[in-house]
This record gives sequence, C-alpha cells and structure tokens, in this order.
Amino acid sequence: MDIQSLEMDIVCYASAAYHEGSTKYERIAIINTIRNRLNSGRWGRNVCSVVYAHGQFIGVTDPTHEPVNEKTYLETKLLVIDTIIFHKYANPVADALYFHDDSLPSKAKWYGKHKKIKIGRMTFY
Repeated sequence: MDIQSLEMDIVCYASAAYHEGSTKYERIAIINTIRNRLNSGRWGRNVCSVVYAHGQFIGVTDPTHEPVNEKTYLETKLLVIDTIIFHKYANPVADALYFHDDSLPSKAKWYGKHKKIKIGRMTFY
C-alpha cells in the first residue's frame, strides 16, 4: 500500500466515524464495522468505496450536518491510526456489519433477529 492510499483510507474511516459516532468508543466500533465490511468484500474493494456505498454512512454525505470541529476530527484521525495501524484498541463489535443510532427511529425490522452489541447510543449487528 502506498502512502496516498493509506492517507485516503484514514480520511474515509475518520469521516464516517466522526459523523456517525459521538464518543471515542462509538467511533472505535464504527471503524471496526467499516473494516468488517471491507473484509467481507460486499461493499467495495477499499475503505472509501465501503464508506461511500449507496445508502451507507449517511452522516458523511448529509449536507445538513453540523460544521466539522477540527480538533475532534483530528482526534478521530488519530483514533483511526491507533485502531487500524497500531492495534491499540480491540475490536468491540466482533464481526458486526451493521449498526444504528438508538436515538433515531429505525425502519429496518430485521435488526431484532441478529446478535446485538450496544456501545453508547449505537447498536451493532
């Protein structure tokens, strides 16, 4: 992997984790969910294709999201590096491929049939 690809991967991981999660542990879980999706091969061949797959990680593409807090975004990029490159954090979501924010109504009915891991306000399946 070249440095430009690595940098792009970090940006895509961080953008999704920043916009979808609120806490450090939610973001670590989201980073691992993205990695699980990448490893499954069903959403794309690289991190950015997984993050920007149609209908996924809506927080990244939502034009109405709050302005980015630069300090928190940089902290999220460091969290990605510590999680993906340096393996400082264990994968708290096992093989989960999906998650949703419990504070928002979910239209999906199948969530109730799958294994659940609750981290903060997020539930992972």
